Amino acid sequence: MSLRDSVRWLRDPYAFLDEAREQRGLTFWMDLALAGRVLVTGDPEVVREIVAHPDLDAGQGIAALRAILGDRSLITLDGEDHAARRRLVGPLFRRDLEALDEFTIAAAREALGEIAPGRTFSVYDLARRISLRAIVRLLFGETSREEAARAERRVDDFLLSFESPWVLFLRPLHVNLGPLTAWGRALRNRRRLTDFLEERITAARRSKAGGGALARIVREGTDLPDDEIVSEILALLLFGHDTGAATLAWAFAHIHRHPEALQKIRDETEEHVYLRACLEESMRLCPVVVHLTRVARRETRIGGETVPAGTRVFPSAYLAQRNPEVFPEPDRFLPERFLEGRTFEGAYFPFGFGARTCIGRHFVMRQMILLTSTILRHADLALLPGDHARPVRRLVLILPEGGTRMVLRGWRP
Repeated sequence: MSLRDSVRWLRDPYAFLDEAREQRGLTFWMDLALAGRVLVTGDPEVVREIVAHPDLDAGQGIAALRAILGDRSLITLDGEDHAARRRLVGPLFRRDLEALDEFTIAAAREALGEIAPGRTFSVYDLARRISLRAIVRLLFGETSREEAARAERRVDDFLLSFESPWVLFLRPLHVNLGPLTAWGRALRNRRRLTDFLEERITAARRSKAGGGALARIVREGTDLPDDEIVSEILALLLFGHDTGAATLAWAFAHIHRHPEALQKIRDETEEHVYLRACLEESMRLCPVVVHLTRVARRETRIGGETVPAGTRVFPSAYLAQRNPEVFPEPDRFLPERFLEGRTFEGAYFPFGFGARTCIGRHFVMRQMILLTSTILRHADLALLPGDHARPVRRLVLILPEGGTRMVLRGWRP
């Protein structure tokens, strides 16, 4: 087991995987201090095999997040339990999305207006603030400004309890000494958020009226215990909020390094076809989730390799999406790849794949398109000189260091 490889994997998985691909190809074994012996692959044929494999579980592999999300949320469930929960939660992200558009645009303009011309800001922080307001609106429906602000504070405190992946992945650091330790702060902030969510669940059970995804889960998932509803909301907040903000931090870095792409985005109509292609190409180059995790239920064969029971398998989006046989000139930012109607099955999966494709995919894409188009339409931005978008890990996500620092040069007519 290589401690050096484990440290590099946590600190800079992009560089680690680039080196591993050059030395060992698209499928290889590696030893990690936190996961043991792991089979990693970016081979599209092997990925397609994993998608349909009957002996691989996904929920079992989310070990690091169980202490935060619990054992009964959509991402930690497997089999029929997962399918049933997906049938309940999935439709919530396909309803009334258009009604949220105007709110999202207004929130983006308001947050952008808080930045004075000439000032620098982090795209990640800006996108987090905007998307937090939108997801609070999605979850709780229309509420008073005071209630929305309370919800946003509770969510933000929880998500910002700590940033270091070591606290999440290393069990010896799961020490609860209250505010003296990062883990203690995380548990305290989690408790405050769950208390708030339980208040909202109780109110939703008492009233047959009220909008928002949480009230719908309460009404339509009548057999779902309160603690499982809370776990589901925590997962939605973690993966429906921070993930989109991290993705936009990469996208703004890529777009503003390619002025021709920026101009095409500004010139196009409301269909946002080219903007969508830019976002997809940015996710190809820099997926914020480097790999998915599957666990072998029993000894099995994958990609010609014998995989013992309990072994983890990592289908890696980063490896697959930089495969030159599928994506010529894989290190270049070429949005035109996604204007050709190809699906890249097994080679492109920033939102996961198969039965476990992210249920919030359409919501997140819609939000990212709205935020990006609104900001680029109204603001003249420039990358902060010297900002090289070095990848850094924040818990399970990879984002550019500093969240992509930019300067607001002024307002566009």
